[in-house]
Amino acid sequence: MPGKMKLTEKDLQRLFDPQGDGGLPRDFTLKHFPKKTLIYSPFEERNLVFVVKSGRLRVFLSFEEKEFTLALLEAGDVFSTHTRAFVQALEGAEILFCNTTRLQQQLLAVPEVSLVTVRVLGELLKNSISTIESLAFKDVRRRLVEYLVGVEADRGRRTPAGSIVELGVSTEDLALLVGTTRQTISQILNDFIKSDILEKVSRRTLLIKDLDALKAWADNL
Repeated sequence: MPGKMKLTEKDLQRLFDPQGDGGLPRDFTLKHFPKKTLIYSPFEERNLVFVVKSGRLRVFLSFEEKEFTLALLEAGDVFSTHTRAFVQALEGAEILFCNTTRLQQQLLAVPEVSLVTVRVLGELLKNSISTIESLAFKDVRRRLVEYLVGVEADRGRRTPAGSIVELGVSTEDLALLVGTTRQTISQILNDFIKSDILEKVSRRTLLIKDLDALKAWADNL
């Protein structure tokens, strides 16, 4: 979402650098997770808050061999294990963990952490409702179009040729985000490319050549 609140790189350095004045390093433990590692599952009983220092995480539900993505977390996002969701590293990630009870004692001193946590959990609730609505009432093509339009609004870079969008995820991960298979995503993207609406710049980058036409697809589905 455009303008969403998160801890900036400067905030992370101030709050978690041992030489800084944030006072949080002693309460947080830094851990490294390789790509595709399952960081947390709802079957665990740990009561934690964590901050994404680097990398990207996927928050999702799993039911009867189906996965439903609720949110993507990036550097600066704060999350809590209170939810009944799985958390997986989409790429190599550095995560700062802290016991929830211990952190609560310090939040008055660092209100920005509280604000970001509320923002992330609020976004998770909104995305949960959107996911249920999309799976119940919208087809795959529409879900993909709405995702692409949302990413473009969030971080698209406008050029004379169109809007360059860094997806930051592979085709396989994109399929998980919209609840379908990699083959289906590839087929839909190829259809848009043939229609001269999209152009593939690289593995994880698209050029949206005609944003209005892409939006019109969603309106007509």
